[in-house]
Amino acid sequence: MGMKHILVASDLTDRSERALGRALQLTSPSGRLTLLHVVTGGLPEDVRIEQERTAGAFIGRRLESVPAAQRANCDSVITAGCVFSTIIAEAVGRNAELIVIGKAGIHPYAELFTGTTAERVVRFSDRPVLTVKQPANGPYRRILSAFDGSEGAVRALRMALVLAPDAEVRVVHAWRHPHVSLGEIEAARKVIDDENERLRTLIREAAKQATVQSNTSAKVTIDLVENNPYLVIANETSSADLLVMGTHSKGCLASTVSIGALARHLLIEATCDVLTSRP
Repeated sequence: MGMKHILVASDLTDRSERALGRALQLTSPSGRLTLLHVVTGGLPEDVRIEQERTAGAFIGRRLESVPAAQRANCDSVITAGCVFSTIIAEAVGRNAELIVIGKAGIHPYAELFTGTTAERVVRFSDRPVLTVKQPANGPYRRILSAFDGSEGAVRALRMALVLAPDAEVRVVHAWRHPHVSLGEIEAARKVIDDENERLRTLIREAAKQATVQSNTSAKVTIDLVENNPYLVIANETSSADLLVMGTHSKGCLASTVSIGALARHLLIEATCDVLTSRP
């Protein structure tokens, strides 16, 4: 099982090379892979033409090294414009199921990530986005799903199970205990227990649908943890090779106006690859 059409956004750096390697591994034998490079818009025409020519030659040489069986299903697109919006538009226009990008440049503060091409693609794309940080040394084996009950988290989990149907998947929902008076503890606990049961049902249903789609039996475990969500997920990523989470939700991983502080920190700080999805 693999993806039918993946779009890889390349900036011609080593980061993009890792993204291409992972995309090739995820594409099905009969699937298509589009390698896209966007030259920044607004350049003088002669500069734009030269940059497009150079990028086209570079990508052409790179695709020549792709195994012949896959090369026939690969194409490249060199164009100019607003980088992040062009990536999203090309994915929609070509009906790509997944956008694959390399990790953003390293910044000392998460706030500096806001406004980068990677952040904007993650924030605005209606397609799941895979941010690749590590070389593709085999299929994903250990997946960590940071689950907040949002539609984006459900969609990301389903996509992860399609990408890695034989992986071990650990779904973790972490929350802080609400500050309530002594007399309200029992009622608060009842609300938490009811919400946790709802989340278990959501997770099981998402796993069921994904395993039917990928025709495999996923190995999914569910952990509901009462602790600081950031600390829980950050500690768990060291043993995962793919972190999965939703964005643009009203859950604790995101908000309706940005990808959310917690999701942004995890996207930057996780050493493993990260799969994100909007509702």
